[in-house]
Amino acid sequence: MFRGPKFYGSATVSDKGQIVLPAKLRKEFKIKTGDQMLVGGVEKMGSIFLVKAEDLTSVLDMMNAQMQEINKQIKAIKKK
Repeated sequence: MFRGPKFYGSATVSDKGQIVLPAKLRKEFKIKTGDQMLVGGVEKMGSIFLVKAEDLTSVLDMMNAQMQEINKQIKAIKKK
């Protein structure tokens, strides 16, 4: 179930290009030292995202299910 975005604080980019993820975020998402993260972004929006590599399949499955539901709703609206 999608609960919407949550704000965890801020992070400053170091001179080496590194950031520290806030402790509360790491705890809630069970991110620990050595976890591999996939990094992506949407240039037009100036947004970036992180996904734990081990969770990528689950994230894509959830997004696919949401898209299917949106398509159903669109088709239902077009039939009216």
